[in-house]
Amino acid sequence: MSEQKKYPEWILWCVVLAWGANYVIGKLGMIGFDPLTFSVLRFAGATPILFILLYLLEKDIRVKLKDCIGLAVIGLVGITIYQTLFMTTVKYATATNASLLLAISPVFTAIFAWMAGQESLGIKGRWGSALAFLGVTFVMLFGENKLAMGSDVWFGDLIGLLSTSIWGFYPVLTKPMLAKYSALKTVTYSALFGTIFLFLAALPRLSGIQWQGIPTVSWGSLLYSIGPVTAFGLVAWYHGISKVGTNRVMAYMYLIPFVAVVTAVFFLGERMHLLQIVGAVGIFMGIRLIKQDKEVIREAQTNRTKSLA
Repeated sequence: MSEQKKYPEWILWCVVLAWGANYVIGKLGMIGFDPLTFSVLRFAGATPILFILLYLLEKDIRVKLKDCIGLAVIGLVGITIYQTLFMTTVKYATATNASLLLAISPVFTAIFAWMAGQESLGIKGRWGSALAFLGVTFVMLFGENKLAMGSDVWFGDLIGLLSTSIWGFYPVLTKPMLAKYSALKTVTYSALFGTIFLFLAALPRLSGIQWQGIPTVSWGSLLYSIGPVTAFGLVAWYHGISKVGTNRVMAYMYLIPFVAVVTAVFFLGERMHLLQIVGAVGIFMGIRLIKQDKEVIREAQTNRTKSLA
């Protein structure tokens, strides 16, 4: 039996549901916590679990001392900065906008990889990037009662755009480390260093929190973020990549905004403007063009290698 058949795909569906619902459930956490405090508590709880799961799955948690600086930088960018900005987006933007804006991270990844010389960006990739950004413009400009909702929503959208650019940079930043370690080990150690940076940044706030005044729903949101979203979600996602491949697993990524929008409609009463739907279509068509561009470039490189052999 092949590895693909051995890996149950319902696990990936559970990750999609957990991550998609997080845009709504995360808003409950923002009732009692600020984004920075929520993030430090989340990863302080999740990081030990990640180390336990890393040991159970790989039997080896060691990394070389010289790689700790690189892992610390990854943790600073991917955990400390991105996760704080992500929770800020969840707090201020609508769940619909937050999920759609963060869906364009593959566009930023393609651009940053091209700038770093890791990958080429052909004509389809450039048109795809332009189309995706046009879609983002529609998502940000239009929405039900957008003007009446005030400046906080616009602030959330802008932070969402910033956070997705950072998340798009994350794969480019981690690529050298992934040549040495598994994705799970890289994420686990970046979570460790990211938590340390989060704690240092949040220390002044932690001492002044009135813990007894935090509502139960916010604690529930935090536990949800620690368990299903971080510990289960990250491990299942990267374990799935190792078993069935990146392309097959990443296809599920496009379902997360759909789950987020449906959840927001049912539980928050959010509605999508028709032009936002047009923007969402533009985003995913742009991402599709970028993916096709990568396939064309990869095939051309393979053919060139064969001709030289």
